[in-house]
Amino acid sequence: MQRILNCRTSDFSQPASGKDLKQAIIASEGRVIMTEVAAGAAPLYGEVTNGELLCAFGADLLLVKGIDCQTQAIQGCRDLSHFKQLTGRMVGVSLEVMADDAADNPRACNSANFARVAGADFFCLTAYDRPGVTAERVCEALKQIRAQTDKMIVVAKFYAAGLAPAEEYARYINAGADGAMVPAPASCRGASEARVEQALSAIRQAGGLAITTISSSQEGADEDTVRMMGLASKRCGADLCNFGDAGVAGMADPQAVYTLSMAVRGRRHTWVRMAASLHR
Repeated sequence: MQRILNCRTSDFSQPASGKDLKQAIIASEGRVIMTEVAAGAAPLYGEVTNGELLCAFGADLLLVKGIDCQTQAIQGCRDLSHFKQLTGRMVGVSLEVMADDAADNPRACNSANFARVAGADFFCLTAYDRPGVTAERVCEALKQIRAQTDKMIVVAKFYAAGLAPAEEYARYINAGADGAMVPAPASCRGASEARVEQALSAIRQAGGLAITTISSSQEGADEDTVRMMGLASKRCGADLCNFGDAGVAGMADPQAVYTLSMAVRGRRHTWVRMAASLHR
């Protein structure tokens, strides 16, 4: 698994296939941690990028959010390729689904922006609770991107009221997504273990990766809260735990990442993940 999740080449144009990445995550038995990095946020410490810091505390996958696809700029480094070289991890890009193709928006999910960042290892289509950003619109955008790549695509559709019906998450898998993201238990209003488990079960039955996310600013919560949400996610059957980017300086609190890692995979896997050379 580690050989897949690590970037073993400096050639950003040749990432592992979506199928390989998905199978590596499934084989991890709920031990994979993904962390988001806000492209426009200045690094917490100037000597390293936020991505490097997160990897040092146990992150397996990095998801870049809010990136300008035209420039591919990430604070603290040159671009996506350089970011991947520095971190040694599989790097994904989040594209925001909007009410239309938003051709003039460099962060929007459309064919032109996708072509600019097509070298990323995986993609997340992120949709917020805004007018016109419906489940139908998400599926439309998903099919557009799926037609252009066989790399891993996950969907993150957020609602102000909390979780969507379980059937909606399964719908994204049936439309071509490899995984769908659900709020972790207690991470938003109404996110009980029973509802989260139902949603994750629907995703897995449809053949997708079941992903929970700790977001809504709780990526900066105290260690006991993070530990509780991580263990609850694992009880609910999550294949992957994701951290949002609102903890500190455009990323999760690195200490929270370490706490989550210790909770869901223990000392051995955590310390090996933190210490392993990229040459292994």
